[in-house]
Amino acid sequence: MSTDSTPALAKLRWRCRRGTKELDVLTTRYLESFYPDAPKAEQQAFEHMLTLQDPILYDILTVYTEFDDPLIEAIVLKLKP
Repeated sequence: MSTDSTPALAKLRWRCRRGTKELDVLTTRYLESFYPDAPKAEQQAFEHMLTLQDPILYDILTVYTEFDDPLIEAIVLKLKP
């Protein structure tokens, strides 16, 4: 399934382009692998996550800094190696 099949998904794909390879890979991986089948609340959490500043998002996704939102924690756990 192409994640660019709707304008909303194409916009999300664009928002996944963060400027650092690690963030690009991780956010795009979630978008392609988990987002389409995720519950609406988790999709909204991912969309909120994309509004965070890059240093905060980087810490959450690579250093696994705790975040006060259990839905974002669920996303991070899906992306953990």
